[in-house]
Amino acid sequence: MTGSAPERPTGFLRMQWWLLARAMARFETTMFLRTRYSQPKMVAIGVVGSFCLAVYYPVWAYLFPQPYENLPMRLVCSATFIPLALLPWWPRRLRTHLPTYWYFAMTVAMPFFVGYMTLRNATPAWLMTHLACVMLLMMLFDIVSFLLVFSIGSLLAGMVFVLSPEAHLHTQTMLEYLPLLLFGMVGGATCTVSSTMAEQSRIEALTAASNNIAHELRTPLGSLRIAARAVARFMPDLIRSHRLAEGGGLPVPELRAQNLHALERSIGVMEREVTYANTIIDMLLLSARPIGEVPLIPLTARECVEQALRRFPYGSRAERERITLSPTGDFRLLGEESLVVHVLFNLLRNALFHTDRAGKGDIGVFIEPGDRASRIRVYDTGPGIPPDVVPRIFNRFYSYSSDSPGTGSITGLGIGLAFCRAAMEHMGGGIVCRTNLGEFTEFTLTFPHAETGDRQ
Repeated sequence: MTGSAPERPTGFLRMQWWLLARAMARFETTMFLRTRYSQPKMVAIGVVGSFCLAVYYPVWAYLFPQPYENLPMRLVCSATFIPLALLPWWPRRLRTHLPTYWYFAMTVAMPFFVGYMTLRNATPAWLMTHLACVMLLMMLFDIVSFLLVFSIGSLLAGMVFVLSPEAHLHTQTMLEYLPLLLFGMVGGATCTVSSTMAEQSRIEALTAASNNIAHELRTPLGSLRIAARAVARFMPDLIRSHRLAEGGGLPVPELRAQNLHALERSIGVMEREVTYANTIIDMLLLSARPIGEVPLIPLTARECVEQALRRFPYGSRAERERITLSPTGDFRLLGEESLVVHVLFNLLRNALFHTDRAGKGDIGVFIEPGDRASRIRVYDTGPGIPPDVVPRIFNRFYSYSSDSPGTGSITGLGIGLAFCRAAMEHMGGGIVCRTNLGEFTEFTLTFPHAETGDRQ
């Protein structure tokens, strides 16, 4: 009892720290997602924001004079939009910080600057401007992010207003404006929630439809495989019959060697494509299935790796020859064979895809037993992954291709690596990526010892 008492506060603090870290990680992911959705509009927002904040000074100072104007503050806030206007020219190493800068720029330029000017003027023009900025923020951010940006910006605006010399609060006007502001925020929040619910419903409907389509494709693919095998089985008899008829002087069409070769190759292509399609369907169905329902059993790492390399639907013999397996190393793990195999399928498919696109690169698979944990490494000498992309590759529905220099283009569904992470976490392990742009990419699967997994 006395020995365990000091451990309780420590355990409690560790739990609180873990919960805080998890909440921050979720918020950081939310920042990234909202920034990604807004990114196609950022250049336009940067151009319009930097232009309008500067141009509206003579409008409110001379054309329609307002009680208060501040050119230096306006120019500073206008300057925060300029990096967004220059986003296509950002270097790779800075793109990682784009979500943080996006939130900073929106906080400074909208709730802070517009809020401060509204407090100083309290004219119909500024009240309408403030309400328009609130609605625009609610369009650009989710509810939590909006509340954070709006609260921080408004709090800073209020602090600067209080510290400003000759500041006078137009109490009656602001009290009349407050109900309208609250109505706009509640209405905007309701519309945002409805939009989120509709988006989630679309995702669920798309997932269900994908599962149905995958199941429906099994029958024609099976029929195609049976037909290909039937042709491969009876083709030698047909060729033999043709030769006999030809030798007997019967009027039969000439059968050239290149035609036979093309026919044999077509049968192989059909078999390979059917195998590849079935593998993709298996991966999609396994990704859609709740991983928590998959039971775990003792396995050996080398057997799983060899099965993955044997069953993977290679596009050609050259693809298979580019993959090498370390000749030594093995360990026992607690997992599920299809999960481990399909995790390796995803890693091999990604490595082959990107090395093919780059026109260079070999792939190595290494099995490394360890004292505390054992690992399977998939290493390729391909194009690597940009540093701003690496933190997001395990996010669900995030996909990236380096076809477009500077920004990249989105391809695929972006569920492969997210599935890998979920599968590894279900088996008590983890997955990490180490890469250097233009040199290599390495994914490491970490497995606890089978005995540890049993105790857990």
